[in-house]
Amino acid sequence: MRRSWERVAFRKTLLQGPKWLKDVGMYAMTHKAQIFSGDVKLVSLKDGSSLCSWSIVKKLGEGGFGAVYLVLKMEVYVLRELKKKNAKHFCDIVDSGQFQNINYIVMTLVGSSLQDLRKMHSKGEGDKLTLGCALSVGMKCVEAIKELHDVGYLHRDVKPANYAIDKLDPRKIYLLDMGLCRKYIGRHGEIRKPRWAAGFRGTIRYAALSCHVSREQCRKDDLESWLYQQVELTAGSLPWKCFEPDKKQVALCKEKCRGAASSEMFKDCPEEYAIILRYIDSLIYYKRPDYDKITQLMRGALIRNKVAEYPYDWEE
Repeated sequence: MRRSWERVAFRKTLLQGPKWLKDVGMYAMTHKAQIFSGDVKLVSLKDGSSLCSWSIVKKLGEGGFGAVYLVLKMEVYVLRELKKKNAKHFCDIVDSGQFQNINYIVMTLVGSSLQDLRKMHSKGEGDKLTLGCALSVGMKCVEAIKELHDVGYLHRDVKPANYAIDKLDPRKIYLLDMGLCRKYIGRHGEIRKPRWAAGFRGTIRYAALSCHVSREQCRKDDLESWLYQQVELTAGSLPWKCFEPDKKQVALCKEKCRGAASSEMFKDCPEEYAIILRYIDSLIYYKRPDYDKITQLMRGALIRNKVAEYPYDWEE
């Protein structure tokens, strides 16, 4: 298997003749992507299934000692699905094709991540956003998760570093990095049954409890990761940061924050955050989250605390 992708940012890029593109990002694959299953016993890969961060498109051929599959980078595949639905919180695929043996994808070039912004524009002690900004951004982050879920995918790595603002519009939020996405809807629109063991996917600090015990993730787990992100953006840190990278200790602290330690977790946050966490914890694997309920609670926090939604902390 040969995979070689590079992400390159261009102010102006000339591709396939006189075609200028401004403010785009480019994923260039220097070799055609093929997966060879070269064992004596032929490996069968179904169309639409995933191998690492590649999605199987179709089988190209088969011989006595192997099979060749046409594959597509998961990120590109998911972005195309989102584009069909006119999702507003994801990068657009501006162009794609082949140029001098380079397969390329050109997409929107984004600005700084929420992770960087909370550090660069902190208004007080700690790396955090002002309450109005944190609540407003948080609602848009939930909208992005909903858009992704609506096309049948889980993100599985929701965190501040995977959200960014637009280069030109400081109030526009993008959800990035689809490399760990997993399709949770089957071919006929049904929810896929959970696997017995799914392994750890995500980032320790923001991972849902399901992830810590290798349980199959579902829609509520993306929202749980978002809630941890939201606490960090609002308060500046999470109680289990000191235990990283010990997964077991981090998981134990997350569990304690459901009980006696909940006051520590939410001490610098609106009371609505605790309500949202209890709601998320009440959801089961097959249950569709009520995204509007979460957004309404966030908007209620804006009103109750009498804080303005705009301008954002990083606006001039």
